[in-house]
Amino acid sequence: MQHCGLTVIPEPVFNLRATLQELELGANNLHQLPPEIGKLVKLRKLNLLNNNLKELPAECSQLVGLEDVNLGHNKFDSIPECLYSIPAICNLIVSNNQLRTVEPAKLITMSSLVCLDLENNNIGRLPPELSLIPNLRTLLVMGNTFKIPRADVLAKGSAEVITWLKNKVPQP
Repeated sequence: MQHCGLTVIPEPVFNLRATLQELELGANNLHQLPPEIGKLVKLRKLNLLNNNLKELPAECSQLVGLEDVNLGHNKFDSIPECLYSIPAICNLIVSNNQLRTVEPAKLITMSSLVCLDLENNNIGRLPPELSLIPNLRTLLVMGNTFKIPRADVLAKGSAEVITWLKNKVPQP
């Protein structure tokens, strides 16, 4: 259901709550999701790329099997709170939004997180504690407003950025 000009999720989608595993709603005109989204208990992939979303309903925290979340090209100013309690998320894309900060203490609790895409936001400071996310392998952060780490470090790729951040974590 991508590129359909949808402003709401069609009701028949929720009739598939016991079986639906992937929901592709990219490139529509969604401004909000209904609380019923939390009833899609088998959902593993949620693509909301290129809509007009600013928040997700708290009921999204019920999507405990969710592994891939794409919130790119929306209007989020922070990572939605409901996502932090979903243990299965491996890939989280929040690029091209309006994020100003990230909360590493909350992201660290996402033990399955392997890929975090924060590119092209307004993040003014990149917290070194992001390197403490247990299974993080890919961290994409170019195109933000922070000056440190410098572009030459970012250009070397995720592994280098994560190592650089790890070296900046304050020691107890």
